[in-house]
Amino acid sequence: MLEVCRLAFLCSIIYVNVDCAPFPEYIVYPKLLEGRGINGQKVLHIKDGLTLTLEKLSVLADSVVFTESDDGVATETIMNGTELQQYLYQDRWKMAAVAVEEIDDTVEVMGVLSDKLRIAPLPLMARSEEGHLAHRIYEMERSMYHEGNVADTLPEEHARTKGRTSSASMNHVPDQFLVEVHVMVDEPHYTMFDRREDLVTYLALTVALVNMRYEDTSGPNIQFLLTSIQKEQKFARTFPEYDIGWPDAKRVYADADTTFEDLLEKYGRSPADITVAVTGLILADGYEPFRKGYAAVQGKARLGGVCNVNSSMVMVEDVPMSFGMVSLLPHELGHALGAPHDGLTHSWNECLPPRNDCRKNSERDHFIMHPSEPGNGKFSNCSKEHMTAFIS
Repeated sequence: MLEVCRLAFLCSIIYVNVDCAPFPEYIVYPKLLEGRGINGQKVLHIKDGLTLTLEKLSVLADSVVFTESDDGVATETIMNGTELQQYLYQDRWKMAAVAVEEIDDTVEVMGVLSDKLRIAPLPLMARSEEGHLAHRIYEMERSMYHEGNVADTLPEEHARTKGRTSSASMNHVPDQFLVEVHVMVDEPHYTMFDRREDLVTYLALTVALVNMRYEDTSGPNIQFLLTSIQKEQKFARTFPEYDIGWPDAKRVYADADTTFEDLLEKYGRSPADITVAVTGLILADGYEPFRKGYAAVQGKARLGGVCNVNSSMVMVEDVPMSFGMVSLLPHELGHALGAPHDGLTHSWNECLPPRNDCRKNSERDHFIMHPSEPGNGKFSNCSKEHMTAFIS
C-alpha cells in the first residue's frame, strides 16, 4: 500500500517548490499502544511527547471512479472506496491525517503530523530492538518560490448553477453541505506514484486535512467527499524560464492564467460539484521580462464556482508527497464556495459590509481567506457568512 511513500524521505523528490529543513529531523519507530483511546480509537505512539489518538477517516465515495488515458483512449476503473480508506486515520485535535498499515507485528505510517511535520517510512534502515520499522519525521518549510500570494480569483460566475438557486430560503439549508470532488492530476504529479492506490491514498489524506479546516463552519457545516480521480497527461500551458531558486538553471513553469482559462473551457463542466486540478509544476505568470514575483501565484479559482454548470473548477500546484496543497485548497475552495478575500463583499451577501477585523487575526497570523498570506487554518466570521449566503 505504501510503496511510494518510501521515497518521500528523499528531498530530491520534493525540492521543487518545498524546502526540506535540515533540522529538526528525527528517526522514530512508531507503534500502536495496547491501550485504546477513551472512545475506542487507536493510539499511535510516534515518539516521546508525540502520540496520535486515531479515528477512522471517511472521505471517499463508496465507489471511486479512476480515469486514465492510454494513447488517447480513456479507461475508467471503479475502485472500492471502503477498502481504500480502511488504513486511513485522523487526529482532529492535532490536525493530523495518516495512513497506518500493520505489517508483521509493527506499523508503517505515512502522512501529516501537523502543519509542518510529515512522516514517512525508511524501509532500508534497520529496525529497532523491538522490531519496529524506522520512520523519518521531517519539517516542511515555506518555499523559496513563494514569498507571498497574488490575485487568485476570477470574477464571480453568473452562469446557471446545478442544484442551487440564490433565492433559496435559509430554512432549507441542511445541517451539512457535502461537496463532491473530482480531482484531476497532471503527469508531473502522478508519475511520482507507482500505483493508483498510492495516489488515491495521498489525495484522500489531503481531502481529510481540508475537511478539518472546514469543521468550524456551521449553518451548514461544509465537508468534501472525493468521488473521482482523473490522470490527465498534459493540461498545463507551459513556458521555460530561468529558475528563480537557482538563477543559473532553467525551469518549466505552468502559466497560471492561460492554464486556468483552458481548464475552464475544457473541463469547467465538472462530473462532480467541483473539479480540483493539481499540477506538479510551479505556477507562474508568464509575463516578459520574467521576474521572481511572477511565481507568487499558487492557485486559481472562480468565485462561486461550486455546482456551476461551466465553472466548477479550482487549480493548485503541489509537490507529490509534500501535502503542500493542504495550505492552498481551503483558500481556493473557499472562493469556489462564495467567499472573497477578507474585507470584500459580493452579490450573494451584499448586506455584509467589508470588515477590517476580518483581514487578519494578528500581524503574523492570518485567516484562510486573507488576500495574500492565508495561514492560521481558520475562516473568519466574514468568510463563513459569505459561504452560508452563497450556499443558501
